[in-house]
Amino acid sequence: MARWLLFFAEYNVQVEYKPGRLNVVADALSRQPDYAVHKADANAIGVARTSTPASSLLDDVRSAYTKDADAKQLLDYFAAPSDKSRQKLAKHLRARVHRYRVHN
Repeated sequence: MARWLLFFAEYNVQVEYKPGRLNVVADALSRQPDYAVHKADANAIGVARTSTPASSLLDDVRSAYTKDADAKQLLDYFAAPSDKSRQKLAKHLRARVHRYRVHN
């Protein structure tokens, strides 16, 4: 209390004590918290719902792959893999095509 009185000393403030029963507009922070233990009902069923935010990230990545020259060649190859389509790959991709996979 003394600290607050020092803080407000610069201002023209008058501090009055009001008992709790008379201070009907006191906020929750000025009240003693309720520490009563609440027992859970053993028969109660809790329901949780999860949702995922809508994101266009996957669509953006797929679109970017089709615009990239190397990725486009690899996607075309994996759509119909054959010796002929492998020969169409750029030399640096042909040497490493076994390292790539396409999922979904």
